[in-house]
Amino acid sequence: MLLRFVLYTLLALGVVACNGDGSPQQPDPDFKPKNTFKRFNKEQAPLVLIDEAHYNFHTLNGRYKPFAQVLRSDGYVVKANKEVLTKKSLEQADILVLANALHKENSRNWDGPFYNAFTDEEISAVKAWVIQGGALFLVADHIPFPKAAEKLAAAFGFEFANGHVSKFTFSKDNKTLKQHPILNSTERTGQVTKVRSLGGDAFKVPSNAKNILQLPKDAVAALPDKPFKVNQQTPRVSIAGWSQGAVLEIGKGRVAVFAEASMFTSQVYVPTGKKLGLVSKSAEQNERFLLNVMYWLSRAI
Repeated sequence: MLLRFVLYTLLALGVVACNGDGSPQQPDPDFKPKNTFKRFNKEQAPLVLIDEAHYNFHTLNGRYKPFAQVLRSDGYVVKANKEVLTKKSLEQADILVLANALHKENSRNWDGPFYNAFTDEEISAVKAWVIQGGALFLVADHIPFPKAAEKLAAAFGFEFANGHVSKFTFSKDNKTLKQHPILNSTERTGQVTKVRSLGGDAFKVPSNAKNILQLPKDAVAALPDKPFKVNQQTPRVSIAGWSQGAVLEIGKGRVAVFAEASMFTSQVYVPTGKKLGLVSKSAEQNERFLLNVMYWLSRAI
């Protein structure tokens, strides 16, 4: 019964979570952030670059448009990055968002093979930029996205499963939401007591990082060769204690890593009109959590 439920969940997520451009999954045109007060004015506003130079599945005016709306509601300046990641292209940015990169455009047909999206030179540039004071927001969802970010994540000590994980609500009640200043009340947000994930992947957290969204003891990842090709014979691995959200301080900089993208945006499945993400049931505090993560990355907390 449990296995059938897990498989059903993964297949259902596959319908709404990962179709190529032109698919029925689109940014929610009616989304409006709950936040109405900007903590940053024009003079002090951090510059956030959302990467679009690596065939990203989530982009500024695409599936991460609601993500950008939330950030702008708090005063951030949000722009798209369309350049190779170098010391020069990063020097003006305060926070870099890398969300579901891919190694090439036609890899969106999900047939594979899948490769790293970032060159060794780009990885070195990003790591050096972070150590010198930059802030990285890295999102790698289910297979194949973790493969595309594998080397970049490893440069900071994170190791993804590169599979599928069922949706889950992290909370203080079930002891999977771990204490960190990000969860505390800030100037304009209340306490974060639960965060909703809508599937995605999982990763191992290095010893010098803080696991905030810690998966429970019975958590399992399915490891298919291709996205959503999950059946009774698909290999599975325990991911007890692994993470879907963790943060790291390194040098003068900060890194936030997440294994699920939809939790930070709002999307609509056009044929049915069903919306998911920030507006999903049990995700009422996800926007607050996102604002606090960004506030932490901007070194305001």
